[in-house]
Amino acid sequence: MIDISWTTVAHNIVAPEGPASDQQNNVYLVSRWTGRVLKVDANGQVSDVVHTGGKPQSVAFLQSGDLLLADAENHALQRITPEGVLTTVADTVEGQHFLGPNDLVVGAGSVVYMTDPGLNFAEPGRILRIEIDSGRTSILSNGHHFPNGITITADGRYLMIAESVTHRVLRFELLEGGGRLGQVEVFYQFPDHHPDGIAFDAKGNLLVTLCGSGRLAVVSPQRRIIASIPTGGSNCTNCVFGGDNFQTLYLTEDCQEAILSTNWPVPGQKQFSRSLP
Repeated sequence: MIDISWTTVAHNIVAPEGPASDQQNNVYLVSRWTGRVLKVDANGQVSDVVHTGGKPQSVAFLQSGDLLLADAENHALQRITPEGVLTTVADTVEGQHFLGPNDLVVGAGSVVYMTDPGLNFAEPGRILRIEIDSGRTSILSNGHHFPNGITITADGRYLMIAESVTHRVLRFELLEGGGRLGQVEVFYQFPDHHPDGIAFDAKGNLLVTLCGSGRLAVVSPQRRIIASIPTGGSNCTNCVFGGDNFQTLYLTEDCQEAILSTNWPVPGQKQFSRSLP
């Protein structure tokens, strides 16, 4: 059993999602329905970073300090400098615009893996691979039922995807240096609710925000639920580690319009985190 109590870091954030933390304990996140990327400093003060004019979904840090942004209504992977300058890294694949990006993870070799479900739960989505420097983009997998949260195992071997409509987490082996995916495998099947954002801790436990249930599920490497933690509202949307010793867990929660935090029993996985370790 994992004993958790939550602290409100900041509130009055409309539709918070996709957080990432820097090394000064600032948290960056999106406000989906207002089209903004926000910064919450270590004192809980909220400020605007940039207004995208779209529907931002998630941010992730590069080592340079720039942020990468998945924006659904801009149909693009975008980049934000520390000064707030917004540019587009890529927005097309095979001659067509992205459907509507949702979440992303930075892999080895300056490559981004991104879920691209579009804006309609009923339409099939896909998983994209994007080379940051060149913008070269490829489709790794198609036909998914709202692919959502995404991360990579610490050893770099597997890509994990939360597939919201089917209530399951999928696992793919990364082959040929991450240029191709192996056969899809169901890592965990939930009975109900929508798995949304996901993150690993240092013990290999997968934290899964279950939107609609108001709970954070913790799935062990042996694929067993070892904890189901109330989050204080029915719509938790994403989570990420950061803070001192990388042991602070940040969680976004729609109903409270808040970003919450807790001290996790072990540090988060630093490899392939959206945060800067």
